[in-house]
Amino acid sequence: MRHPLIRRLAAYCGAVGLITGLLTVSAPAASAADTTTDLGVSLDSFTADIAVGGGQVFVSAADRIIVADRGGNVTGGAVTGLSGVDGLALNTGATRLYAALTGSNEVAEIDTASRTVLRRIDLSAHPCPSTLALSGQWLWVGHGCAGEEGGDDGGAVGLDLTAAAPTPVTLGRVHARTPVLAVAGDTLVVGETGLRRSDLLVYDIGGGTPTLRGEIDGQRWDLDKLNELTLTFDGSTLIAAADAPGHFTKFDTTTLTATGAYGDGWDGYPAGVAIDSRGAYVAAGRQWGSTDLTLYDAATGAVTYSADQPDAEVVPGGVVFSGQDVYTLLRNSAGRLLLWRLHGVTLPASELTLTAPARVRSGGSVTLEGRITRTSGKSRIVRPLAVTRRLPDGTSVPLDSVTAGEDGRFTFTDTPPGVGEVTYTVLWDGDSRSRWSSASATVTFMHISSLTLDGPASGTVGEPVELTGVLTVGDRQPEPGATITVQRSVTNDGDPETVILPPVSTDADGSYTFIDTLETAGRYTYIAIWTGHATAGRATTHHRVTVTLGSSG
Repeated sequence: MRHPLIRRLAAYCGAVGLITGLLTVSAPAASAADTTTDLGVSLDSFTADIAVGGGQVFVSAADRIIVADRGGNVTGGAVTGLSGVDGLALNTGATRLYAALTGSNEVAEIDTASRTVLRRIDLSAHPCPSTLALSGQWLWVGHGCAGEEGGDDGGAVGLDLTAAAPTPVTLGRVHARTPVLAVAGDTLVVGETGLRRSDLLVYDIGGGTPTLRGEIDGQRWDLDKLNELTLTFDGSTLIAAADAPGHFTKFDTTTLTATGAYGDGWDGYPAGVAIDSRGAYVAAGRQWGSTDLTLYDAATGAVTYSADQPDAEVVPGGVVFSGQDVYTLLRNSAGRLLLWRLHGVTLPASELTLTAPARVRSGGSVTLEGRITRTSGKSRIVRPLAVTRRLPDGTSVPLDSVTAGEDGRFTFTDTPPGVGEVTYTVLWDGDSRSRWSSASATVTFMHISSLTLDGPASGTVGEPVELTGVLTVGDRQPEPGATITVQRSVTNDGDPETVILPPVSTDADGSYTFIDTLETAGRYTYIAIWTGHATAGRATTHHRVTVTLGSSG
């Protein structure tokens, strides 16, 4: 049974399941690499929205709007006192943020600098506002309280934001559920949600009064359970994210016909979609598939980038572009709301490699080698590369940065303390021409082990011989009970006969003893072996005994 996509349920109801707790928020590392930030809240549904602009990221979460910087770091300046906040929209200059308040039947206008509510626009006659789309002075609002069951109170209204108290202008038909909205240029699209066949109503808003241009038939194009819509900057092309047909369908908003699709075949439910400001790339988010986020070339449909978060799913409508970055809202298996920043995804890739020896003796130095190149092959990379070392106890520290040579090659040397697996990570933050890249290599630093074996050099058939030895690991004794394997070979004018003797255990001081009875004459070779462990190397030694028949033989 597939998981139901919960798109824009009444956020006021969703607030009941919000665990704010203001838990410790794990901030991402201060680098340009991709980051995933726990926003400090848990939700019992997928109801949330995101808006990015002016160097800030705004995320709605039931009774508040969480604010982060462009790096994904939560700033702590949340907008609170909101009842069931759902959809968000930013104006062009990112000075005003608009929030749909499902719980209080209002739209809040927020100053993004001070993060204070400037005014609340009453929508009690159009309850449960949930989705927003902003174009110039007009804010379009999708509303409806029916949820999955459907009803007769859903629809869309327009608000003229230049008015002190905007009067809602009703748009088109009554909808069974809250519609999804998209606006750009002279085009406004209102999409039905929660239906087996979702129709898309296309309006011309260039003349001031919305005029129905036509309808994209959901049955004809098999649009099932619509989740999100997005338009190119000029409004000429529309892309829909719906459970079916499984790909992201592209429509011409003039002819109202499908002109292509992004993604071939089913790999999860399309949940969110966005187009970059130049119309060159499409970012597509899926739920319950093998890949959460895929970047497509808008013109050709070719995949240029993909990434996945194994323990989280995309929040419907939670994919947005900001310059060359893509921000995606996720909800993990514990219900935690996450902000996923994919940095520089529209840039050509770079490639970073790092190699190191697998094992090094404790206290020794290790030299690592690597290379950084652009996939285009053009121009060397001159920015320093950040180097981080993680010790076996999990602590990480930055090391001195390194700079690649003309051919992109670099080396660095380190002498870490202690023993165990040490991981080195090299990160290049990227630049205006290439996307960031990183590489890691793990080196095991091991104690040098030594093993001795002593005993008589000669013996007599039938007599026992006692052999003793000591195992040392680094500059200390091993844990008591280390197992020593003993192999005995006997040569007497022919091929050697080899047997494995019973294993021997070391005492607390690393010493061990075993006794063997000499059964035949010949040259005896005893080989003692300790196989080592994760932080200590193998050790081996041998001892020879010449055995004769004795004077009575």
